[in-house]
Amino acid sequence: MPEQLQPAHLAKDGAEFAAIVVRVAAQVLETMFFEEAVAAACDHSWLSTAVTVHVSFEGSHQGEFLLSVSPDTARSIASGFLGLDPEEITGTQVCDVILELANILCGALMSSLWPESVLFLGTPEVAIAEHAFLGSMHCCFRLPDGTVAVSLGVCTADESA
Repeated sequence: MPEQLQPAHLAKDGAEFAAIVVRVAAQVLETMFFEEAVAAACDHSWLSTAVTVHVSFEGSHQGEFLLSVSPDTARSIASGFLGLDPEEITGTQVCDVILELANILCGALMSSLWPESVLFLGTPEVAIAEHAFLGSMHCCFRLPDGTVAVSLGVCTADESA
């Protein structure tokens, strides 16, 4: 696999990436899922129980996006999105909503990071393995019911050939 690269304007540290992903995630979660996201220190002890989704992308940049959501947070997000009480939500509905969240969040993040680029998103898929950290572009944030982790691994289209 090609060496992972960071976008040029994020190369110095992951703080700017974290600020962008928290801003984008907060907008998406608030407007579409009725949740509030706040940047949080990373504590990954919960990841083994998380719902994790993988989205690949290609075009002017190629790479992968990972979203992990703690179980209580996943249920709360699904409840808000579907307009149902948390007790009414099935596991399939939770999974479907988190897949949709990953798709929306990945697209919004790509548009914020590379607004002039042409990128094609793959179909979001539930990840079989625990969240993998894709280089230094990783951040966590807290929602009222739990935690969310986002990682992004990127390489240029030239290097992927």
